[in-house]
Amino acid sequence: MSDSNQAIGFVAPDPADLAPLFPGYEIQCLIATGGMGAVYQAVQKSLDRAVALKILPRELSKDAAFCAGFEAEAKAMARLNHPNLIGVYDFGEVNGMLYIIMEYVPGKSVYHSAYGKSIAPKEVIRLVTGICKGLAHAHENGILHRDIKPSNILLDQNAEPKIGDFGLARPIDTKVVEGEEIFGTPHYTAPEVVNSPHSVDYRADIFSVGVLLHELLTGKLPAADSRPASVISHCDTRFDAIIRKATQPLAASRYSSAMEIANDLQAIITSAAVGNTASRAKSGRNSPARAPAGNKGPARNPAAQAHRSSGHARPFRPPPANKSSGSPVIFLLVLLVAAAAAYFLFIKAPPPQPQKPKATDVPVTSIDKEKHSPTFSEEKSSNATSNKQPPLEDKQVTPDSEITWNEVTPSQTPPPAKIDIPALLERARKVLRDRAKPAINSYNVGLKDNYAVFVTLFRRQVDKYKPGLGPSKYEVDAAIEEWKTAGGKVPESLSETLSGYPELVKVHTEFLRIQIGVKDTFDLAISQISSSYLQGLQKQIELRKADNDPGSVLLIENEITASKDSSDYVPELILGTSSDKSE
Repeated sequence: MSDSNQAIGFVAPDPADLAPLFPGYEIQCLIATGGMGAVYQAVQKSLDRAVALKILPRELSKDAAFCAGFEAEAKAMARLNHPNLIGVYDFGEVNGMLYIIMEYVPGKSVYHSAYGKSIAPKEVIRLVTGICKGLAHAHENGILHRDIKPSNILLDQNAEPKIGDFGLARPIDTKVVEGEEIFGTPHYTAPEVVNSPHSVDYRADIFSVGVLLHELLTGKLPAADSRPASVISHCDTRFDAIIRKATQPLAASRYSSAMEIANDLQAIITSAAVGNTASRAKSGRNSPARAPAGNKGPARNPAAQAHRSSGHARPFRPPPANKSSGSPVIFLLVLLVAAAAAYFLFIKAPPPQPQKPKATDVPVTSIDKEKHSPTFSEEKSSNATSNKQPPLEDKQVTPDSEITWNEVTPSQTPPPAKIDIPALLERARKVLRDRAKPAINSYNVGLKDNYAVFVTLFRRQVDKYKPGLGPSKYEVDAAIEEWKTAGGKVPESLSETLSGYPELVKVHTEFLRIQIGVKDTFDLAISQISSSYLQGLQKQIELRKADNDPGSVLLIENEITASKDSSDYVPELILGTSSDKSE
C-alpha cells in the first residue's frame, strides 16, 4: 500500500464507476493510490464486513506471465490464516483490471507511525515479535514475502502488527523465472537477492526483519548509521547481537527461522523480569515477616508470564510482587537464573543450511512491487569459472571461423556480431521508454504537487511568527528560490537558521517523507519495467546462442552487465540520461 494518498500511479477509477463492476460490494471511498494500483474501502454486502479492494492497472492484465503469477500468489496467500497477516478473501479480473479483496485494516502503517522515530525497546519487542510470528506462519506454509519494510506492516486499532502487501510474495519452491529475480527495497534487501537470486529462500525475509528491528530501535536505517543500535539509542546490547545475526551477509549464518528472532527478543523481556524480581527480593519487598495464612498456591513464574503476554497489544509489565516468604523466592530465582543460563548456553540454532550453488546460465534481472531495483552484482566471472574450457592454443579465431559459444574464452576476441545489436538495443530501449511514460508523468506530477503544498504551508507557518521572532522574509524567499533552482523539490535539509524553528522543521519533515514515498513508488514502477527489458535481452541471448552468434551474445551480455554494475543504469536509459555501454 502506498505511503501517501498522493495520486502517484495510474489514474484511480472513481468509486461510482467501480460500483457496477462489483455488485456484491458497497465501495465507499478511495484509501490510497500508487504505481501498482489503487486501494478502496468497501463493504461486502452478503457478510456485512469491511474489506479492502485493490485494483491493478490494466497494463498488468495484458501480461500473461504476470497474471499467472498473480493468481498463484493470491491462492497461496488465501491459504494463510494468522492474526499478524492480512487475510486475502478473493481475486479475479473485471473490465480488464486485476483485483484482489483483502481484510480491511483501519489503522496506519508502521512507516506512518514510526518514521524517523526511536521506539521504546519493549514496544519494539512486541511489534517485531508479532511480525516474526506472522512471517513464520507464511514461511511454514511455503510463502516468501520478499519485501518486509515499515510501509508493509499495518497496525490495527489495537496496535497489533499485520503484514500486508504480499504483491511480491511467491511460493518458496517456485523456480526463478527469467526477468523476475531481483526484487525488494534497497537497504532492506538481503545481499543474495542481488548476488545470487536463484538461491534466495526465507532467510532473505529474516535479513529484512533485522534491518527493520534496527530502524525501530534507532529511527535510522543501518545504511544511514552503521553503529550498533545500543550505541545510537542506548538500548540493551543484546539487541545488537540479534540484529547482527539476522543481517549476516551469508544467509547460512543468519537465524534459521523467524521464530528464533522472536524467542531471542522475548528472552530480553524474560531476563528483565527476572532482574526486577531479584531486585525486589534483595530489597526485602518480597520477604514479609509472615506469609499469609492459607497461601498454598505456587509462586508466579515471571518468565512464563512474559511469554504468555508476548502476543498482545498491551506493553509488557513486570509481574506483581510475590507475597511468599524469602526462602522460596531465592529458590525460584536460582531456578530461573539456571534456566536462563541453559537457554543461552545450550539452545542453538540448527546447523546453517549450505547455500545452493550458483546456476551458471541464470541471468540477473530485476523485478519489484512497491519499490526500487537494488544495485546489481556481477555474475559473469563466476559463470566463466564454472564453464572453464581447455585452452585453445591450436585454434585461431577469425571472423569466418565456425565456433560454438563454449569455444570462446574471455581472453579471445569474439567474431563480429551477425546482427545489428545497437539497432536491436535501441528498439528495446524505445519500448522501455514508452512503457515508462505513465510512471514518469505520475512521478513528476507527484513531486510538483507535493512541493507546491510544502512551499505554501512553509510560508504560512513563517507568517504565523510575530515580528522579530521568526526568520526574515528575505531569508525565506532566498531559500525557496534556491529550492526552485535545484529542481523544485523538498530539500533534504533546511539551512542552519531555518532548522532552528521547530514548527518549520515539522512541516519540512512531513513533506520530505511524502516526497520519499513518491520516489519510492516511482522506483518500484521503473524496476518492474526494467525487469521486462532485461528478460527480453536474456531471450535474445538464447536466440543468438542457438544461431551460433557469440559476437552478438557478448554485446548483449555487456548491456546486462552494465545493468548489474549500477542500479541507476536502466532508470537512466528510461530517462534518456545514460551513455551506451553495450559497444
